Amino acid sequence: MAVIHLTSGLLAPFIKFVERYEYKSISFINRICSNRNLFVPPLSQALILCEVNRTKPPEIENALMVTGGGVILPLFSDMCPQDSVLKIMLKEATQYKKSIFCILGIMKDTLLINNILNFYHPMKIEYVLLMKTMEYKYQLDKALFKTKRASKKNADLLFNLEKEYLREEVMVGTSELNQHAVLLNLRKTCGSQIVYYAAAGSEVIAKVNTNGLGINYNQIGGVFTRQEFRKRGISTYLMQTLLNEIYYSGKNAVLYVKKENSAALSLYKNLGFVKIDDYQAIYAKP
Repeated sequence: MAVIHLTSGLLAPFIKFVERYEYKSISFINRICSNRNLFVPPLSQALILCEVNRTKPPEIENALMVTGGGVILPLFSDMCPQDSVLKIMLKEATQYKKSIFCILGIMKDTLLINNILNFYHPMKIEYVLLMKTMEYKYQLDKALFKTKRASKKNADLLFNLEKEYLREEVMVGTSELNQHAVLLNLRKTCGSQIVYYAAAGSEVIAKVNTNGLGINYNQIGGVFTRQEFRKRGISTYLMQTLLNEIYYSGKNAVLYVKKENSAALSLYKNLGFVKIDDYQAIYAKP
């Protein structure tokens, strides 16, 4: 076994590996996928380290990405890398990016990584990873509210709802909301992902979107409805609309949701999602 940086020469066995395990981290795959084709990212964006079995042809056993922003994303097979191999991976990862602030992925994989990195007083958020195999499309009833697919020009319209969503569902600790960064990211999401929203008059009241587009899976995130409009079936309708689009693309759907979010878990269960693993984000103390 050897730890090797992903290059174009390893792309063929890497694609074969990804086709088996991409559902475990669409956050990883989304960063290196365009129109269902994988590419090697420039080092300014990310470094990908592969555990390679030097057979002929070579086989990828495990992979790990560290982003330029300091996020570690493991994509491990069912046989995680041995401790000695993982230490080599993480040594190279921290040489590439000294300040790692988050580990995101399958829970057992993130714990293995943090056992080596040993974040000081880390904050851990536990999720459930869910999957839905898209075997049929939904017959949609008439929408109670105006529903549209968003484009980049709709980002300003969705901005206030996005801030509510981030404050309620995403932000950790006492971190402050960088509104400029939020708007820039929202514009990027509206331009590169699939986003649907519902409006009551001129007010946007709910949204759903993908936050990762892979080869055979799309990852759903950003599911949010204003408090006063909940329990009216709006999220269900928007989710069915989004799932229909995923169905027509020939892909399946994955998402991760906080373990304690019983309302969301009930929604996804009713839509046919099933649990496939525990998921976790581990944040380093600022």
